[in-house]
Parts: sequence; C-alpha cells; structure tokens
Amino acid sequence: MNTYYIFKIVHLTGIFFVFSALGGHMFRAAIGSKEDNPLPKFIGMFHKVGLLIVLLGGLGLLMHFSNIQAFGWIIVKFFVLVMLAVWPLYLYGTKEKLPWLGGAAILFGLVATFFALYKPF
Repeated sequence: MNTYYIFKIVHLTGIFFVFSALGGHMFRAAIGSKEDNPLPKFIGMFHKVGLLIVLLGGLGLLMHFSNIQAFGWIIVKFFVLVMLAVWPLYLYGTKEKLPWLGGAAILFGLVATFFALYKPF
C-alpha cells in the first residue's frame, strides 16, 4: 500500500474524530452546563486526539507531495484547523446561537474541503 493512501486515511479519520467531538460539544451545550454531562473529559479528549491526528496526517500528506510553493494554502488550512480547535469555547452561552455555530462549523469544514481539492494559492 502506498504511503499516500495511509496518510489520507489517517487524515480523514482525524477529521471524523474532530467533527464527532464538535457534535458532542454542541449536544452537551444544548442540554445544559458542563456539570450536567458526565462525559466532558471524554469529548474533550476525543477532540484533541482528532486534531492531533488531522495535523499529523496533513503534514504527512504535505511531505508526500513536497510542494512548498502552496504556502498560502497551508496557512489557510492551518487557520481552519485552529478555528476548529477553539470552537468548543464559543458554544457555552445562549442556546439560541447553537444552530448558527453548528452551521458555521460545517462551513469551515467545507472551506477546508474546497482548499484541499482545488489549492487556489
């Protein structure tokens, strides 16, 4: 098996971890405060491990291509990853903003997908 496919599977697995954890964070914010849910540490750990896996898989894919000319593309992808990393901090407050934050998280995922497919920079 080619290393490209291994890095791609690792990267996609990390993406699934991150968005699953964001869904867990949103559910936890929707049902109440942090004290109301018995699994906050597990959801946070799932989110952090997913971010680490996404970063390692993405760096592996970048090393596989060895294309450093797309520096703007790398900056945009890293910015999206940082925004998804701090996303749970914005969820606790008024519950009326949760649908908007969920839609915005999906939009960030779509932006990352667009930059992964087309690399406009």
